[in-house]
Amino acid sequence: MGLLTALAVNGVGGIIIYGTGGLGAAWVAPWLGFGSAGIAGGSMAAAAQSYYGNLAAGSIISKLTAIAMTAPIP
Repeated sequence: MGLLTALAVNGVGGIIIYGTGGLGAAWVAPWLGFGSAGIAGGSMAAAAQSYYGNLAAGSIISKLTAIAMTAPIP
């Protein structure tokens, strides 16, 4: 499940961040498991992070985390 979940989170996140210029990322990020307190335990985002381990700054997962933590709650 780790690889497929990581690919799904990165695919959806990449489309939202790069394909739309970040429009709607504040709404999509919570569906993937990113929230105002960080990555929710047991979510798709948590599975993706556990697959990758330490994430580099600027990665799709770190960008989605930053967007979710700074965006107003929709």
